[in-house]
Amino acid sequence: MSIKTFCLLISIIYCFEATGQENKRYVIPEILIGSIVPNYLKSPSFGVKTGLAVTYYKSAEAQTATNQYYKYPLLGVQAGFYNLGNTKVYGHEINLMPVLGLRMKKGMFQWGIGASYFTKTYRENEKNQSIGSHFNWAFQWMYYWSYDVFMKRNLRLGVGYRHSSNGHVQLPNYGLNSAVFSIAITAKELKTSRNVTRKINSNPNNRTLFIKARSGIGFHEFGNTTSPVGGEKKLVFSQSFGVGIIFNEHFRWYAGFGTRHYQHFADSINKSIELQNLNVHPNNHFFLMGVEYLIYHVGISIEGGINISKPFYYHFSERFENTESVKYTLKKLFPSRMGLKLYLINTAKNPRHNFYVATHINANFGQADFSEASLGYVLNL
Repeated sequence: MSIKTFCLLISIIYCFEATGQENKRYVIPEILIGSIVPNYLKSPSFGVKTGLAVTYYKSAEAQTATNQYYKYPLLGVQAGFYNLGNTKVYGHEINLMPVLGLRMKKGMFQWGIGASYFTKTYRENEKNQSIGSHFNWAFQWMYYWSYDVFMKRNLRLGVGYRHSSNGHVQLPNYGLNSAVFSIAITAKELKTSRNVTRKINSNPNNRTLFIKARSGIGFHEFGNTTSPVGGEKKLVFSQSFGVGIIFNEHFRWYAGFGTRHYQHFADSINKSIELQNLNVHPNNHFFLMGVEYLIYHVGISIEGGINISKPFYYHFSERFENTESVKYTLKKLFPSRMGLKLYLINTAKNPRHNFYVATHINANFGQADFSEASLGYVLNL
């Protein structure tokens, strides 16, 4: 990005008037500058990553336990366009994601998860082993500071991390990581957290037991992070059951058990007399533990666990990876998953029965395993 272009964008952002502020709605454009963070040896060279993002925020104003606890968060959606620093290899990135802004005493933390589109993949340039498909998952973590520089608006500076990958749906899939710095002009009201008394949340015994169950279908390619390219995509069937506690009507902690059936594993066993003689099965049984943050109809969930049984993973790693490394042991033992849930009934109403649809990316420790869609049910006791 040239200095002239940068100055022009700053002028546009300053002149841009946030709309609908009387209704606590804001439209904030921001400039982002950063760099790709390499995550494998011999990655292509790259220059400065530049981009422009526009975020629509709505401030949560209802007098609910969730809003009071989070000091009236900002809910929104962000669209962005980025030059990744090496257009011959990576092309450009376009993403769209829901975001949650939590106003702190000295700034704002923003978390987002959504989708991204890359104009170039491994198919267009084999040097690009980070991105194997045009459509990918997109994640962001940002922290913003606001400063009183202008009469009617604030200067907002931010730093953060962005990640995109397809969840092992199409290889290769190292994923693309970036560190970014942002600059924007915002309304005065966005600067700091609101001073509220958490009367609804002051009761330490404000806890509710709940039961949850879900069933999901995922899919992935059979192979390691980089190969084989162009393999067949097959299904992963999963179910889980858990019990837990809701704290202050918005935060869930739970534990339980789950199982998965990998069709790729099953087909490999059916083709191998040796594996059949070893009585290897294609299933994965595991203990799980997770947390979930509830914001109205949306849940943001993160889970970890310990594999009780996943016998085919040794034979998978023996074929595609390395069974002697510490990474293999960690990936064999610890599954993880992260994603979004969309609830039928507003969770702030504390319904006894609720249903949700969800999308998650599942991993072996930190390495993507498969992407998944699921249906779930929650019963508050």
